[in-house]
Amino acid sequence: MDISTGIIFGIIAMLSWGTCDFFIVKAVRKSNVLKTVIWSQTIGLILYYIIFSLFFKLPILSPTTIIIILTTGLLSVIGFLSFCKGLQVGKVSIISPVSACWAVITVILSLIFLNETLTSIQSGGVILAISGTVLTSFKLRDVLKLKLKNRATGIEYAIISVFATGIYFVFISILVNELSWFLPIFFMKNAALLYLLAYSAAAKKNISLPKNITSSIILIGTLEAIGFLAYGIGVNSEYTSIVAPISATFPMVTIILARIFFKERLELNQKIGIISILCGLVLLSI
Repeated sequence: MDISTGIIFGIIAMLSWGTCDFFIVKAVRKSNVLKTVIWSQTIGLILYYIIFSLFFKLPILSPTTIIIILTTGLLSVIGFLSFCKGLQVGKVSIISPVSACWAVITVILSLIFLNETLTSIQSGGVILAISGTVLTSFKLRDVLKLKLKNRATGIEYAIISVFATGIYFVFISILVNELSWFLPIFFMKNAALLYLLAYSAAAKKNISLPKNITSSIILIGTLEAIGFLAYGIGVNSEYTSIVAPISATFPMVTIILARIFFKERLELNQKIGIISILCGLVLLSI
C-alpha cells in the first residue's frame, strides 16, 4: 500500500483536529466561546509567526488574492465560532460529527470549480468516509422513535459551521495553488484574528485571558495550528477532494476520547460510522 504525502498529512490533520476538539469541549464549558477562540487563535498565530520568520518572506499579493484571503478569514471565524457555540450547548458526539460534514461541501465545490477528478476506488473511499461521518451524527434511538421534532441542542450552530467551513476550505486550496502550503494558512489566520478582535471591540466584550483554562487554550491553539499546517501540506500535494474528507473524519478521534473520558455512549449507527470511516481511509490509501 503506497500512501501519498497528501493522505499522510490529511491523517495528521484528522488526529490533531480530533484531539483539539476534545479540549475545546472542556474549555468552552468552563469559560465562554469568544475568549476560548481568540486566545487559542493567538497561540496558534504565534507558532505561525515563528515559522514565517524562519522560512518565508512576505510576497506581493494581488487585489484578488487579498479579497480571497479576507473572505476566507471571515468564513473561518463564522465556522469556528458556530462550531464552538454548538459544543458549548450541545453534546460533543452530535455537534462535532455534524460540523465535520463540511467535507461534503468542499468535495462538491472542488470537483466543480477546481476541476478535480477521482478514480472509482477514490470515489468509494470518499463516500465511505463522508457517510461514516454522517452516520456518527445521528441518535438512532431518536430516529426510530420518530422524535423528529426534538432536534439536538446546538444543531443550528453545527449547520452554519458546515457551510462556512466547507466553502473556506475550497478557498484555502485556491490560495495554496497560488502561494504554496504555508502562506494561505498564515494570512487567513491573521485575517481571522483581526475580525475577532474587531468584533469583540465593537460589542465591548471582555476578552481577558481565562486563567482557569490556560493549559487547554495552549493545547487547542497548538493542535489546531498543527492540523491546519498539515492540511495545507496535504492539499499542496494531493486533490482537495481527497484530503478534505480524510481531515474531516476527525470526529472519530473526538468521539473515542469523549467515550473514554466523558463516558458518552456510542449508538450502533455511530459504531458503524466509525467502521465506515476506517474503510474509507483504507480505500483512499490504496
